Amino acid sequence: MVIKAIKREQLPLCLEVIHKSFETVAHDFGFTEQNCPGHTSFIKIEKLRNFWAWGFMMFGLWDGDELIGYYSLSDKGDGRYELHNLAVIPKRRHDGCGKILLDDAKKRSRELGASLLTLSFIEESAVLKRWYLSNGFEHIGTEKYEHLPFTVGLMEYAL
Repeated sequence: MVIKAIKREQLPLCLEVIHKSFETVAHDFGFTEQNCPGHTSFIKIEKLRNFWAWGFMMFGLWDGDELIGYYSLSDKGDGRYELHNLAVIPKRRHDGCGKILLDDAKKRSRELGASLLTLSFIEESAVLKRWYLSNGFEHIGTEKYEHLPFTVGLMEYAL
């Protein structure tokens, strides 16, 4: 397995990985395009292209010719980077791919001069929360938005 920077023409492949990965989350929480259109499982290619245009750094985990994982980073200023859309296709979960991606995000953020890596997630996802905590992240709070049927959990990792 190898992690490579994503090229713009690979965004449709990334979208497939994101959809496959977050589709299981949507199913588990009962999200649909009607009750939670902003959920990552329903992201459109235009949004990924916007992220690209805004300077998000995108990376893919490849096993041979197959893209099996993805994440992106954005510079939030003041030594902070944000991790977005860490995704592993369901058939490759629980074999260390997520940790490989997360460790890479930490390393790249540090190399870019960051002192803090932040992320947001579905607070009600106890499994995901435990996983990030077990990988050194600290839970720093929550936010509630009227347009979302879940609470947003906030975490950070000191680099």
